Amino acid sequence: MSAVAQVISSELKSNSWTVRTSPELAKFRVNKQEILKIFSQPVANQMQGMCRFEKGFEQLLPLFRGLIWLGKPKSLSLIFDHERAQVFFTFAQSEEQEVVRFFNQVILLLKKEVRFKEILEKVIEKNKRFQAEQALLNSALHGAAWD
Repeated sequence: MSAVAQVISSELKSNSWTVRTSPELAKFRVNKQEILKIFSQPVANQMQGMCRFEKGFEQLLPLFRGLIWLGKPKSLSLIFDHERAQVFFTFAQSEEQEVVRFFNQVILLLKKEVRFKEILEKVIEKNKRFQAEQALLNSALHGAAWD
């Protein structure tokens, strides 16, 4: 997984959010690949919608689920489809501002997690290279000592 999420559209008047990798962070090996899409539409006095993780980012669903359960608005009802890495939701239209704010907070935490994992991958990779170089140097020094 190599991407950083950024909310592209999360205006209260908009009926959909789209989360993508940030163009200025394309150096993290993903070029504008979508991570998560959130769609919603009004139905009577409710809003209903779906969140879907894009291919390659499905492993974020358990974290997303955990973050959602930490403080979801009372009217937000969720059904998780782990097989397809998507979540269906409904909430009262009167709580739209609160739910949008809540989803944006969850997305921000997901963004931080993805960024942390990218940095951790780089640190682990550099550490493995360093250890391999140390092993080569050590074997060369021990080989020279026996000559």
